[in-house]
Amino acid sequence: MTLSRTTTCSQIDIRSPRWKQRVVGIANYRVGFHNSIDILATDKEGKRYYPNTLYASADTIKSCDTQTLDNGTLLYLVPISKLETLERE
Repeated sequence: MTLSRTTTCSQIDIRSPRWKQRVVGIANYRVGFHNSIDILATDKEGKRYYPNTLYASADTIKSCDTQTLDNGTLLYLVPISKLETLERE
């Protein structure tokens, strides 16, 4: 996805995805219209598994399966395959 440099995005940092399901959990209060997602998980050498910033629209995120945590937070389970690389122009 290519966005203008001035387009605002909600910044979402994911410490570690759910590897078995190949999804990232995003809390409902973090979702904006445009979402910039960084997966910060690294290998033994310190290299990020997903070095590029990824993008997902609010519609894409809200169309995914959900899970309610013990504290009542709604979590969207977004497949990593649905995320696009974010480019700014």
